[in-house]
Amino acid sequence: MTKRILIGFNWLAGGLLSVALLMAALMPADFFNKEDWAKPVVLIVLAIGLLIIINGIKNVTSKMSDRAYRYCLYAVATLIIILQAWVALHFIDAARADAYFVRNQAIALAQGSHKWNYYFKVYPNNVNTALFEGGLIKILFSIGVKSPWTILNVFRFIWIDTGLLSGLIILRNWKNWRPSALLFMLSWLVSAPIYAYGIFPYNDALVMPLVLNIAALGWLFVNKHGWQRWLAGICTWILLSMGYVMKSNLVVLLIAVLMTVVFAVIIRKCDLKLALEWLSGCLVTLVLVLGFMNMASKQSGYTKDTELATPVTSWIAMSLNPDKQGQYNGNDFFPIRNTKTQDAKRKKASNLIKSRAQKMGKIGLLEHFYQKMGVFFSHGDFDAINLTSQWIETPSGYMQKQRYYKFWILVLTQSWYLALLFGSIWQLFVQRKHLLTMSLFSLVLIGLTAFHVLIWEVEPRYSLPLLPIIMLLGCEGWSTIPEMALNLKRRLIISWVMTLGMIVAVFNIAQMSEKIKITQVSVSSQGIGSYFTPNTLKIDSTYQFRVNSQGAKSNQIVLHSGSQNRVTVIVKNKKEVLAHVTGRANRVQRINYPTTQATVLNIIIVNHGRLPVSYKGGLLSYSVSTGKVLRKPQMNMQWNVNHVFSRSSKQHVIKLTPLKTVVKMLTMYLLFIILSIWYYPKNKSIV
Repeated sequence: MTKRILIGFNWLAGGLLSVALLMAALMPADFFNKEDWAKPVVLIVLAIGLLIIINGIKNVTSKMSDRAYRYCLYAVATLIIILQAWVALHFIDAARADAYFVRNQAIALAQGSHKWNYYFKVYPNNVNTALFEGGLIKILFSIGVKSPWTILNVFRFIWIDTGLLSGLIILRNWKNWRPSALLFMLSWLVSAPIYAYGIFPYNDALVMPLVLNIAALGWLFVNKHGWQRWLAGICTWILLSMGYVMKSNLVVLLIAVLMTVVFAVIIRKCDLKLALEWLSGCLVTLVLVLGFMNMASKQSGYTKDTELATPVTSWIAMSLNPDKQGQYNGNDFFPIRNTKTQDAKRKKASNLIKSRAQKMGKIGLLEHFYQKMGVFFSHGDFDAINLTSQWIETPSGYMQKQRYYKFWILVLTQSWYLALLFGSIWQLFVQRKHLLTMSLFSLVLIGLTAFHVLIWEVEPRYSLPLLPIIMLLGCEGWSTIPEMALNLKRRLIISWVMTLGMIVAVFNIAQMSEKIKITQVSVSSQGIGSYFTPNTLKIDSTYQFRVNSQGAKSNQIVLHSGSQNRVTVIVKNKKEVLAHVTGRANRVQRINYPTTQATVLNIIIVNHGRLPVSYKGGLLSYSVSTGKVLRKPQMNMQWNVNHVFSRSSKQHVIKLTPLKTVVKMLTMYLLFIILSIWYYPKNKSIV
């Protein structure tokens, strides 16, 4: 009976991912509309082609010697390390929104300040993240590191890769090492979210590998003895506790693990005494970690303010906004935040919940939950493309062709995501072994989905802890899908169908590329301070700042001011004056200049009035141009640098990607597919 329950969890998770597969194939462009998405037919064709190529990899590895296969794993591991190291060194996020407040506060803590930003009174859930990052930065300061962001990037990648190591341990235990280990490592190598969240300075990277880590450590705890068992147990307790204190939604993981332990006792995979010892250790560690973080926050000067903190019901009310698919919405948040007392905040949020639920009704709620699930599951990049809009450092080539690179990254990522979902669904429906590990994955998947789709607000990045699970199950599923016998006729049919599919994909992408009309491209921005708490930069006489445009073409800078003081704004590229504009500050917010491909722009603002002129700004403890930590926080100007195209310009219609590139890349892809089909002997098969 218990095994049937565990299988039922897997089937329910498989059903959820089946819906997710349809959403990821058909509707990713329905949300956000910030990206350039290929049409569903293109994504489906590319995903089918990928499954054929994967089957080719399976057949090649089946004929390898153990030594050759091992060298293949070493080669892919080396590529992962090289690529991650290159990204960590060349992409430095300037931090925005929540990450900005966490970074600023972490620097203050590392410098010995006990003054906390007002933001943390409203968002106490990010206090532990600031404490953790502040501790790391303080250690780096003590060894003479003045700009620690590259090293923190490296730390994040190392931590994320513990998920890769844990996944390989699980696959080794599942006795399907070949080819699933190679496929899992290849998926890790090409996964855009791995790289994007490795350089994103927030706590998402901390929780990303936790589920695989817990599963691998749990297997070691049950199957090892002596000090190895208890070392695995202690590590499990610490990871569960730290995951919960860093991300409160990971209470889902804690519940899933506790349920798995109970089931392990029932099916006699673990004796009752050992389970009780583990549960006791877990409870004690959780209490100790919570107590330690609470003590650390008090010693660092943080005190909670119940009147300012955002009530739980605020997020539930926001999650029921049908116009925003349950995503974060300032129009919902700020009225509740600005209400003076906690009781009044709760009452306002509760009334909003009731009114929205009544207005939508049962059918409307179901449709709303469907939309939220689309946000949660449809984007295979897990919002990686939209994480960073401002860089301290980034390659000039990437800055100059951002939309081009993002388009192809999305095409690859979404196609791979579809293939992974297909493999995961197969694995969840047919797996009858290793039920405890599988059920842990299923419970986390079901729990996190229910939490964000039915209760809480939703964003694509909230599903990030599920990505390693989907990658592991998908690769195992690819490895266990039965082969289909192919004769000459079937090979010809599949070859022609895929050739036709690639031709359709070429025309679709080319047509999309021609139709998209771009009047303006955002080159770079400094939006720090525009979120949550507005700040004002006051200029008495002269103010000068630099804009890192990284060699991208630009011809407009936008400043933000409501002052009527008479000012002069000068834009320079080295010694060349590109623009010299005089007028009231509120009327010279958009400064145009000749299209210039500059590495750095120098902006000078001269105030001609007697009183200070005010511009929107943000208080920073580090330089947004060099990344160097400052001794004292400084106010920085907010700005946007754009490349604007005039309607008379031939450049008004901007191609996402040249036709030659589309033909070249899809032809190469087709060659891999055809090779995978025709490589096999006649008695072999294909997916």
